[in-house]
Amino acid sequence: MSDSSDARYHALEARLARVEAELAELRAETTAPARLASPPAPPPPPPSPESIVLGTPIGPPAPTSPGPPTGPGLTVESETVLKWVGVVLVVLAVGFAVSTAISRGWIGPELQLAGAVGLSAALIATGFRLRADRLPWAHALCSGGVAALFTTFASDLFVNQTSTDAAFVLVAVTVAAGFVVSRLVPSEWVGVVALTGALVAWFVIGDGDPPFGSTLALVAASSGAGVLLSLDRGWFGLRLLGHATTLVLLLELASDGDTGTRGPAVMVVAAVVFLSLARVPSIGDLDEPWQQAEVQLAMVSAPWALAVLAGVLDLDDDIEVGVVAFVVAAASGALTFAVGGRIRRAHLVSLLIGVSVCVSIGFGAVLGTDAFFVAMAIQGAGLLELDRLMGPSVRLRINAGVLLALAASFAFGDGIEAWQADAGLGVDLAHLAIVVVLGIAVVRIGHEALRRVGAVVVLALLLIWLGSVLVHVSEGQAAVSVSWAVVGTVMLVAGAVRKLPDVGAGGLAVLALTVGKLLVIDMQEVDALWRAGLFLLVGLGLLRLGFLLPRLTGTDVAAADDSPGSARRQTASKRPSP
Repeated sequence: MSDSSDARYHALEARLARVEAELAELRAETTAPARLASPPAPPPPPPSPESIVLGTPIGPPAPTSPGPPTGPGLTVESETVLKWVGVVLVVLAVGFAVSTAISRGWIGPELQLAGAVGLSAALIATGFRLRADRLPWAHALCSGGVAALFTTFASDLFVNQTSTDAAFVLVAVTVAAGFVVSRLVPSEWVGVVALTGALVAWFVIGDGDPPFGSTLALVAASSGAGVLLSLDRGWFGLRLLGHATTLVLLLELASDGDTGTRGPAVMVVAAVVFLSLARVPSIGDLDEPWQQAEVQLAMVSAPWALAVLAGVLDLDDDIEVGVVAFVVAAASGALTFAVGGRIRRAHLVSLLIGVSVCVSIGFGAVLGTDAFFVAMAIQGAGLLELDRLMGPSVRLRINAGVLLALAASFAFGDGIEAWQADAGLGVDLAHLAIVVVLGIAVVRIGHEALRRVGAVVVLALLLIWLGSVLVHVSEGQAAVSVSWAVVGTVMLVAGAVRKLPDVGAGGLAVLALTVGKLLVIDMQEVDALWRAGLFLLVGLGLLRLGFLLPRLTGTDVAAADDSPGSARRQTASKRPSP
């Protein structure tokens, strides 16, 4: 017993010695590289009690991204802040000093104007020198200098010391110099300030009514120079501003024009602007928001041309307005299709919408009310067809939808009124034409949901038209019911034969409406004998339709017979013959 215990004891000692030797070897291997490596980083400090949120488990710290560089970046931010604060303080100090000097009579009018011009020139010169390495400063300083020049030359002090003509001339010189500075800096902001400041200063000097000839020349020259400069530099905001301001100002000048010397000059400038709007908006990248706005601006080109001609020619008669509108629409449409291959599709759609507006104005001026809404419906259907030919366009569809909705609203309201008083053959034919055109437009609609809604509207207008026409004949309510029953039957049969469930459902709805009318209206307003014949005619028609409908739909009547006798006959027919 003791020998076995000693053997186990010696075996345990041997195992312990072997384990200690292995631990020594592992310790030597792990400590040797550690001497060569850098000392381990100290553990992160524990979070402060304020940063610990109750109920949030504390996990290992998230990896931190490198923060923004310090030193130079902070220096740049401090420098920018100091510059702006310093500029503001210097401007305020100069303003206080100058106002004090003027109020105390230390500075005369000539010195005031010279100081203002000199300060403006200094701002422009400083901005021009900073254009290489401080372009944002160059934009601000040059824009401020050009604006200060316009303010100086349009001031009452300058006009009183010189003359109105001198102020006009210096404003024209300043806008030219502003465009030159804008191109050399280069800065679109300076061009925008030059164009806007020139027009504002010009009308301020002229007290809202400047000379016609020089004003037309300034508007044409400054807006044209702005558009040409923007095309050269690839700027979109400046050319949008040039087109927009010219559209507005030419309308103002056209109202002051006459058929003598002023009218032709206005029309020549308007023609140039119209040609520019027909081509320029498609030049450049359409992703630019200013260009997208310019493309939308092209929609008003044709109606604007009509307004300019109406002002110049002093059109008072509706027929004259309508004829001019059709002429403008024809010319604008011809130009649109002439440049259609060289302009963007969105731009082409805008021009076509402008033509459509001119056509609507012409119809409204020349035609009567009924014919006008018929023309509106035809125009809306034409725009839908144009949308199919050119490809989908939301704006064309919206314009067409508005025209068709206006025509449908007129047919609905006028049709309801025609139930009370006979409107006459001409009005009835106009309503029918609107219904037919709307039906054609609904068939051409590519959107399924819109087609269904349009079909319901056309069906309702057709029933109203039948009622408004037939209700005035002898026993008119009976005639209306028969016509409705015929419409419902035709629709139900067509839906069954052509396998069009929507059409069949519409026919059933019309028949249900007819039955309701028989029970509610015809029971009281139709003579008893006519009422009996009407009920018999409609009832027999429905019965006959019920018998024919399974054959029209291809349903096997024998298969639908599930009587016991029928079952025995079918079983007997299936037995093999002896």
